[in-house]
Amino acid sequence: MRPFAIAIIVLAVSTNAAAQGDVQARMRAWSAALGVECTHCHAAESWTDASKPAFEFAQRMSRMVAALNAGPLRDVEAIACWTCHRGRTRPARLPRPLWEGIQSAHAADFAAKPDRALAMSVYAASLGVDCSHCHEAGDWTAATKPAHAMVEKMLPIFDEIPKHFDKSRMPQTQCYMCHQGKVKPERQPQ
Repeated sequence: MRPFAIAIIVLAVSTNAAAQGDVQARMRAWSAALGVECTHCHAAESWTDASKPAFEFAQRMSRMVAALNAGPLRDVEAIACWTCHRGRTRPARLPRPLWEGIQSAHAADFAAKPDRALAMSVYAASLGVDCSHCHEAGDWTAATKPAHAMVEKMLPIFDEIPKHFDKSRMPQTQCYMCHQGKVKPERQPQ
């Protein structure tokens, strides 16, 4: 056999092995991110069997994460399954007392705009910040802080996510799913 042909065979085998290694690494990451065993999505002993609903759903979620990273998050930092799931099959939801306490504390500030009070309370609780994180004290309309501009970059996420779900499994997306009380979401287990 010619050296060139051997090199092509070796390259093909190593490329296939690398691809298989990538799949295994991705599966381990998904398993850890959701806190599940392989058989949560796969039929035992038949890894390509797509009969379990979780199998297709995981593929859909993978496409969603890729679309978010290529779209709204392309100029920010990429996310992974861990960012929202953190070892749970369903992402955490914002505890009602967190945003209600903030909303109540600022009721007078938003007497004329009660819907704005809800949105601002949810943002603040989701990121674990106070109003001055995004706004200038004394001029709440000023859009001079980088965090204020970041909100505009994040809003398209709420348009992208629904594209990957049917109506029966549509999540109620909220900032807390990724942030979970922190300014910067976790990208991987700490």
